[in-house]
Amino acid sequence: MLQYIVELFHKLVAAFLGKPKVLCIGPNTLDELLVQFDVPPKEKTVQDIIRDYQIKETMAGLEVDMLKMDPALAYKGHQSWFNENNVLSLHQMPCVVRPEVIYCSYGKS
Repeated sequence: MLQYIVELFHKLVAAFLGKPKVLCIGPNTLDELLVQFDVPPKEKTVQDIIRDYQIKETMAGLEVDMLKMDPALAYKGHQSWFNENNVLSLHQMPCVVRPEVIYCSYGKS
């Protein structure tokens, strides 16, 4: 019932106000859109490269600052080794690591 009332309201508003005006901005046909994709990308200037690097450095610094406020992450690590009788020994041990350490060492061995 409510859906019927909403549809009726939309029809009345559309009949009262008329069709919305369509602004012709940007590619409107498939041919215009394909021409837009064939345009080569703009070459970056030295200032653009410097600005991109500064933004990357700033965002990385903000990320580290935000991670410093988070609590440490705790998990159970596993240690395995062969003893003198060639028997595999497995042990679990609690480990704690700071989140910013994980972020700063990602991709590094």
